[in-house]
Amino acid sequence: MDEDFAQAFAAVVREEVTQNGSLKVDGIGTFKRHHETQYQQKYKDGRVVMMPPKDTIEFLPDSKWTND
Repeated sequence: MDEDFAQAFAAVVREEVTQNGSLKVDGIGTFKRHHETQYQQKYKDGRVVMMPPKDTIEFLPDSKWTND
């Protein structure tokens, strides 16, 4: 796959998911926004750090790509 195409595709996916919450690409799958709330991370040395909330993009392949 051409690197320019991959970067352009990723930019389109990010933009569409940011604006609409999801993007379905026929024959490939669905990209959707996944929100993670803030939480406390406790380390072995006893430090407790508050981790900020964040949004990530989750990919769910079409059923024809899975072995289920």
